[in-house]
Amino acid sequence: MDLAGKKIVITGAGRGLGRAMAIRFSEMGAELFLAARQAESLNETCQQIQSITGHLPKSFIADLCSPQQIQAFCTAVAQETDYIDIVVNNGATWLQGDLDSVSDEAISDTINSAAVGTSLVTRHMLPLLRKSKAADIVNIISVCGLPNFQHETAHEAFYAAKFAQAGFTDRLRHRLKPEGIRVIAVYPPDFDDVSPLDADWLSPRDLHADQQISNRHVIESITFALTRDRICAINSIQLDSWPSSSH
Repeated sequence: MDLAGKKIVITGAGRGLGRAMAIRFSEMGAELFLAARQAESLNETCQQIQSITGHLPKSFIADLCSPQQIQAFCTAVAQETDYIDIVVNNGATWLQGDLDSVSDEAISDTINSAAVGTSLVTRHMLPLLRKSKAADIVNIISVCGLPNFQHETAHEAFYAAKFAQAGFTDRLRHRLKPEGIRVIAVYPPDFDDVSPLDADWLSPRDLHADQQISNRHVIESITFALTRDRICAINSIQLDSWPSSSH
């Protein structure tokens, strides 16, 4: 599977899934435009990529809770390139606890970073995507955005954010289908964060050792969807960690 020459925007690239995705996509030859809220973590991602590819990605600081910062980020990307092939809306805020155990600000930030952030990044990146010959939008949601799924620790505001993302993604897919822009919803469960730079990146996960999937499985699923012929659209990716049959 190859992403050579693809121009890819990834939000939330300073850690976890976003960082691992940026590393893997860069190894596959993509040209990256990375955004994160914290400069230190984003710089670390970029330095890791430069150490293995020799190329330093373009990087931008953007708080997805801030419409002004989102617009500035998208404007800055447009000053660097005439088009974008893929936008990965990965940035979001995790929140756990009971409804009344967190602050109003935490609730607002959780919903804004995922729901509003995804909507505004997509809106402002759309002109660049429309100039691509093969454009894709990938929205990293969560199994918390699926009907009737119950997460033991996720806050209600996190559910609200993820259901908003899911509804936005479904509506956007129908709107952009006539233009040939694919829109992919990704619903991962809890997973282990493993760096592509670690020796155990490709190690099989043990079904019988109470292990869950890793971010590698999420990235491989996304890469598979992105590299299909344009006549084929994988609209939704739902992943699960399968327990041992002995449990």
